[in-house]
Order: sequence, then C-alpha cells, then structure tokens
Amino acid sequence: MLDLLADRATMTAGEIADEFPEMSRPAVSKHLRVLRDAGLVHVHKDGRELYYELDVLPLAQIYRRWLARFEPMWDESLARLKTNVESRTRARR
Repeated sequence: MLDLLADRATMTAGEIADEFPEMSRPAVSKHLRVLRDAGLVHVHKDGRELYYELDVLPLAQIYRRWLARFEPMWDESLARLKTNVESRTRARR
C-alpha cells in the first residue's frame, strides 16, 4: 500500500481496495488504520470519501536513524565485489 500511495498523490480507500482484490475491504481498512496510526499516511475527508496520502517524513527519519548506518557496509561490500569481479575477468584473459 505504501508503494501504491508513493506512485499516486492521493487515493480513496475504495481505490486502494480495488488494487488488492485478494484482500477483503475490512482487511484493507485495518491496514490503512495501522498506517494512519503509525503516521505513515495522512487522511482527509471530502464528503463521504476518505482520501489517503503517503507521508514520507517518517520513512525518511527511519532511513536516517537506522538504515543509513549500514551504508558504509554496503559501499565496502560493493567495492569488494567490484575488485573480485575485475580480478576474475583479468584471470580469464
């Protein structure tokens, strides 16, 4: 659902449910409620419709606080992979 909302500016609960035919509408509503309670989506009402919109700020905070600490390891692993691939390529020549 987060990916779906990332691709579209705003969607109604019904539009979101239509994208997940394998889920019941009450299950989709529960998921949306969890996302709303977690602060990952904003909801605004227009008439009878609830519109959901992704809030990227909490995701950016998670990235900065937790995932970014692994970047040096990723960079190091990629550098080792590059060295390994290049040395195998040279060995085959």
